[in-house]
Amino acid sequence: MFRSGNLVAFVSGFFLLSSVAFGQEIIEDPRCTQENSISLVSQLVEEGRSVAEAGKRVKILVRSAEFIWKYDEPAARRYFTDAYKVATDNFKEKGFETRRTGSDPRSLPTRIPDHRFEVITAIAKKDSKWAQRLMDEVLNEFEKDAKDRKETDQLREITSTLAIAVEAAERDPSFSLALMRRLLKYPLDHHWFYSLITLAGKNRSLADSFYLELLNHYSRSTPRRLLFLSAYPFAKGRILGPDKFGFGVSVPEGMEPHPNLQRSFIEVYLNRVMIFAADPHERMATSDTTHWLPEPVYMFSALAELEPIVIERFPFLLQRFAEAKAAANSLLTDEMRNRLTGREGNNQPLALSFDERLELLEKADEEGKLTDAMILNLLTWGSKTEEQFVKLEPWLDRIKEEGVRKDSISFFWFQRAQLAVKEERFADSEQHAKKVPEVEHRALLAFELAEAQLKNVNDAASAYQTLNEVAKLVRTTENSAAKAKILLGLANQYSKLNQSFALEELAEAIRVINRTKDPDMSSTAVYRQIIGKTFAHYVVYTLPGANLENTFEKFGEANYDNALSNARALDDKYLRTIAVLSVARNCIDKVEKEQTAVMPQ
Repeated sequence: MFRSGNLVAFVSGFFLLSSVAFGQEIIEDPRCTQENSISLVSQLVEEGRSVAEAGKRVKILVRSAEFIWKYDEPAARRYFTDAYKVATDNFKEKGFETRRTGSDPRSLPTRIPDHRFEVITAIAKKDSKWAQRLMDEVLNEFEKDAKDRKETDQLREITSTLAIAVEAAERDPSFSLALMRRLLKYPLDHHWFYSLITLAGKNRSLADSFYLELLNHYSRSTPRRLLFLSAYPFAKGRILGPDKFGFGVSVPEGMEPHPNLQRSFIEVYLNRVMIFAADPHERMATSDTTHWLPEPVYMFSALAELEPIVIERFPFLLQRFAEAKAAANSLLTDEMRNRLTGREGNNQPLALSFDERLELLEKADEEGKLTDAMILNLLTWGSKTEEQFVKLEPWLDRIKEEGVRKDSISFFWFQRAQLAVKEERFADSEQHAKKVPEVEHRALLAFELAEAQLKNVNDAASAYQTLNEVAKLVRTTENSAAKAKILLGLANQYSKLNQSFALEELAEAIRVINRTKDPDMSSTAVYRQIIGKTFAHYVVYTLPGANLENTFEKFGEANYDNALSNARALDDKYLRTIAVLSVARNCIDKVEKEQTAVMPQ
């Protein structure tokens, strides 16, 4: 049963509580030992072998191998080997897998992880040479059949390899560099644009030096492909050229432009344009424009963007620039110019401000050309102010498709509630959140609000009421994985305030999981999808605290026995194994820290 009466009494005495109320009281348990934890994991591995789904078996084996590596490396290697075999056998049978996030066939498709790379990622943290051998094996297989795949799957292994390289950039730069160099044999594509920017956030010096290596290696790529290397030296989240709005990434905080790398890119690009313009055989070889604009269009568009930069920062390159621009211009046909103009026209609205978009909306309405897509474009534009939300609100009722109108209004109030939290207008946020019907999104807003309230002692008591409202609301919904994740989130939120409330929510989450058939607890994503007849808009959020592993690890810190009992209460063998592993992992980490603390200096 949900406790509602307890809350009032607890909040009334809130300011009399000690600071311990904001954390978890640690309870020691004599069974939390290294020996018991290792024995427990060994039992779990054997139990986990009977789990039918390959991805779940892989996860159990990987987590167990990571856990036991320090204490029994041969056993850990066997677990990793078994996991890799399960993953490769599964890939041979099923290939790449995807699933829809909703019942609508137009709903957002998400990729099921390639389990081979889950294993290799874990191995790389323990034995980089072994990981590199496995990577070579995967990439060799990739080379055999990549050309026969559908287009969306042709770069999957390359992007997964780059993800491992970027993850290792701080821990093992030489391993990271070896993986990236292994990929230089493949054509330059958009994966380098994304990975370079991410790599800079991990290890800027490595990213800078490797950028020059990339630039030199791919200097003879087509002018279009070279533009995938155009963003990095300018610390921009978009590439140069007509495809700029098709590729975007967030730039790491503190990443600054690099003048020397800018010069290097500009010189390589100018040289490439001149070579391309002078070689008729190359122009014929790159004449396929089924998916892309003609190469001269990319050259001319990119040079137009570079011109003011060259004039301001690199005037000594002006003569070479003028020659390259003239060469690119000479290759443009009337049809190419029209296609470039059309692309620029399509891109122009994407760069407009809120007020400029609103003016276009008003003009379209006057001319009888207003569409649902126009209103949605205004709704999904950037970060809006409260004043802009007020201007936008009347337009939502003008949306013709009922489903689109309903989803758009909900998204409007969700965004507005988030802004109110950010600006510490907590009462406004609560009122806006009540107009969001989706329970997962309401919970997400409540967790953001509670976090903000806890930062100020004058608002801290209100956090209880905020979480209490979510607890009451979620209990009115049907049992599902989504409900269980919200309850896990509540348990984690309450753990900052009161351990008994937190444990109650954890127990309720377990009850819901046990009453739900095959619940998918693998993702903490919350999806916002607005789907019309000719358009769609997707946003993905993360529900804080909804991760099952992290939750049990956290609760194990406070009370090993209690967390272990709750983990064992899960009926699903896979979820029970993962939860118990998390508790055991936390226990052994704590034991090691204690042993280190008492060692003589």
